[in-house]
Amino acid sequence: MMSLLHALPRRLRAISIHVLASGVIAALASVLVFFIWYPHPYGEMTGSLQLFVLLTGVDLVLGPMLTGVVAAPGKPLRELARDVALIACVQLAAFGYGIYTIALARPAVIAFEVDRLRVVTAVEIETESLANAPPELRRLSWTGPVLLAARKPTDPDQAFRAMSKGLGGVDLSMDPANWSDIAGARAEMLKAARPVSDLLRQYPEASPQVEAIAVRARIDRSRLRFLPLMSRRASWVALVREPDAQIVGHLPLEGFF
Repeated sequence: MMSLLHALPRRLRAISIHVLASGVIAALASVLVFFIWYPHPYGEMTGSLQLFVLLTGVDLVLGPMLTGVVAAPGKPLRELARDVALIACVQLAAFGYGIYTIALARPAVIAFEVDRLRVVTAVEIETESLANAPPELRRLSWTGPVLLAARKPTDPDQAFRAMSKGLGGVDLSMDPANWSDIAGARAEMLKAARPVSDLLRQYPEASPQVEAIAVRARIDRSRLRFLPLMSRRASWVALVREPDAQIVGHLPLEGFF
């Protein structure tokens, strides 16, 4: 690889090295984004896939092209190294800010709300209310979303405040004061979930995908149920298994019908 690069003209060689370095950084970042922060299907549901493609596309094009501009054949090596280092610093700063923005938009919570599951991103959560959550839920996850239950307040004053926040666009699951451990709500979750046969009557073409999920989960298809899975940008369904209400798969289908 290096001998091939040395055989190229100086400008093309500089561009190639910069593209290679940028590609390595983008590949490492993609592992962090799509395997840790945004496991499937949350990248698609929150729009991070498009944002990351845009970010890496600009990173892979703009930086190397600027390097090609400054890598004039007659420029002293010391000056070239200085110019490329400056471009790399600006590029890394811009890429770092983009990754920071993606981190803020990561799905931190999957909340069971009455009859649905809701994807809540870190930026949507009222962080000033985290102190009101159960102790084990007071830190937002950096390793994928946490499944929990969001319950309606029973106190009249709190219920009125929750309703007022809802009118302002703050859903029940966005306020940590309403959170509780999912262990105490799995029976409710399973009761709210509908049989997968209802889903297949509405979407018969999804039968192979449902069967594949059942095989991966090592259960009979009849033991699968589904709940609508919602985000600000998309509506899917989550398949849960009997009897423990564990999520075992997702499908890009509308769950309310």
